[in-house]
Amino acid sequence: QDSQRYDRAFSQARRQSRDVDENFADGKKPGRKGLAKRSGVDCKQPVSKLRSIASNSSGERQRMAHWCANMKSGRKK
Repeated sequence: QDSQRYDRAFSQARRQSRDVDENFADGKKPGRKGLAKRSGVDCKQPVSKLRSIASNSSGERQRMAHWCANMKSGRKK
């Protein structure tokens, strides 16, 4: 029953608008700041600086600094 409802809604949406470039189904607006930037972490900084930010912060800022440092340290060189 749910799959039929999904198929029907999907086909209706496809018929309604073919000229839409993007469907922001997640509710985010285009151009909205990312999580790291909103929490005040600049992911372009060196890994050592990000780790020091993480150790001297708490909450979301700490989590985002850890995440950015881990992503940078794991990248292909």
